[in-house]
Amino acid sequence: MDRFEHEKIPFSVAVLDMDWHLVRDHRVPHAGWTGYTWDERLFPEPERFRREMRQRRLRVTLNDHPHGGVHAFESAYEEMAKFLGVDTADKNAILFDPTNPKFMEAYFGILHRRLEDQACDFWWVDWQQGPHSKIPGFDPLWLLNHFQYLDSGREGHTPLIFSRYGGPGSHRYPIGFSGDTVVSWASLAFQPEFTATASNIGYGWWSHDIGGHIRGVRDDELLARWTQLGVFSPIMRLHSTSSRWMSKEPWLYSEETRNVMTWYLNYRHRLVPYLYSQSVLGHRNDEPLIQPMYWSYPYTNQAYEVPNQYYLGRDLLVAPIVQPRDKRTGLASVQAWLPPCGRFVDIITNTVYDGDRGVTFYRSLKEYPVLAAEGSIIITDGSVSQHGTANATVHEILVVVGRDGATSLIESPADDSFVSNAFQSEDLSETKITYTQGDGKLTILSPKPRKWIVRFFGIPSIPSGLKITANGTNIDLSTTNSVSARNNITALEISLSDDEAAPSGGTENITTIELGSKPQLAVIDHTERLEELIRGFQIEFTLKDKLWAALEGWKERPLTAISSLLALGIDTEIVGPLVELVSADCRTAEERRSEAIVVR
Repeated sequence: MDRFEHEKIPFSVAVLDMDWHLVRDHRVPHAGWTGYTWDERLFPEPERFRREMRQRRLRVTLNDHPHGGVHAFESAYEEMAKFLGVDTADKNAILFDPTNPKFMEAYFGILHRRLEDQACDFWWVDWQQGPHSKIPGFDPLWLLNHFQYLDSGREGHTPLIFSRYGGPGSHRYPIGFSGDTVVSWASLAFQPEFTATASNIGYGWWSHDIGGHIRGVRDDELLARWTQLGVFSPIMRLHSTSSRWMSKEPWLYSEETRNVMTWYLNYRHRLVPYLYSQSVLGHRNDEPLIQPMYWSYPYTNQAYEVPNQYYLGRDLLVAPIVQPRDKRTGLASVQAWLPPCGRFVDIITNTVYDGDRGVTFYRSLKEYPVLAAEGSIIITDGSVSQHGTANATVHEILVVVGRDGATSLIESPADDSFVSNAFQSEDLSETKITYTQGDGKLTILSPKPRKWIVRFFGIPSIPSGLKITANGTNIDLSTTNSVSARNNITALEISLSDDEAAPSGGTENITTIELGSKPQLAVIDHTERLEELIRGFQIEFTLKDKLWAALEGWKERPLTAISSLLALGIDTEIVGPLVELVSADCRTAEERRSEAIVVR
């Protein structure tokens, strides 16, 4: 974990699989799946281990396969036997019996509580022994999930367990997972639809063993794409195994994969304010964090034709890449559909796309199709490196102009929301952010003064009439804050000091940013990017010349350029990336010019 911190890769939970307890030991008379005694060769000081994890702002979860019961070698055996009235003379095992209330009382109050006091913040209930119990039709996993969830919520803690899927309805309790994953592209291709459609039966908190950990072959590109899927999933959980060849530390892979994993794992942590806020809003509205496209467009056929595509929260549209790159272009592709709600911005590449159409995205390994429609407001962690579960100290607001929009930043009053049930109370801190397209105005209503980084997508230059106020006072950007414009984004840093806080008796700090009337997503000149793509293609030079000639005058006549590219009769994997950029925004030259004038 110190190496991860040195590499500036943040995590919030350390998941310990079954090897935390005795498994391959002469005292263990069974297969070793079940265990409640620390393996001191690996964890000689569990309490100290937890203290070290807490210092790194990490929580710990322990794996439990309870089916094997409590054997005589277990450290809790004598106490359990005394409580249950079991004769220990013959050292017989105490059988696991979920239908016995007395046993369940000991299971939680003695067996688990002892380990929780040492080094366990919540449990991974890894029941895999089937649905049968002494009561016909009664599934032990249901009972385990029900009572484990209730037990974990004692003393005001956030109730939290990690568990296997127990059939329809079992979404009520745990963060779920799909079971062991094979290391293969086919396994990755299966997971986006599986994750999105789990919401159809209420299972929004669904996770996978990201990266795979059984069988298969090493494939660095596959791991990078799998990590990206995890980053834009409800639960991000890298999964390793005891094999020395399959561990998921980024520095064990190629430099390219290492850099990609590091960037996206950091981006996942930056998304925590968005994910937390959207989760609380979903809790209020009975909506899961992830939703298939046809939830929003049930009467549109195209919404059913992209089963791997989904919304993560209200504002992020994700089109996962689940196949390897073309060796000639270095790009992988995915067929997607942009719904009829205006234009979209890819928040990774800043490319602007027309909506209401199908599109094939082509991406290098460092890129991933994640789009936001006009009117979207996305709040992320603006700090360079934020570890653990603390609330962000700086927030970044991403705004896609073009339509009205609104969102909320919701934060727990406790710095560590894990130990607080605040998400179920009225004590949450809520910052309301609205954007009105008519006057190009962003309004931030915050309960306290703070620092904001605001990025307006599609605004390539600083608007001449830019105006910022804090609680009615104009902010002088030249002296106290900064504003810049590059890569088709205008960015501002706004720090509200105590002097600029809401007047005495006021309850909210009001910050406004005015861009000017009806700002539009600006047209991007893709000429440099098109040339960069063709330069990198591993193809004949004469073919590169043909591709470049076909693109002549593409800005004024995009449809002509597309027709010329397709007429070459070249492989789609080569002309496709060029067609994607040329067709991203197919408005006429006159329409583009008129909209570009508005933002000046």
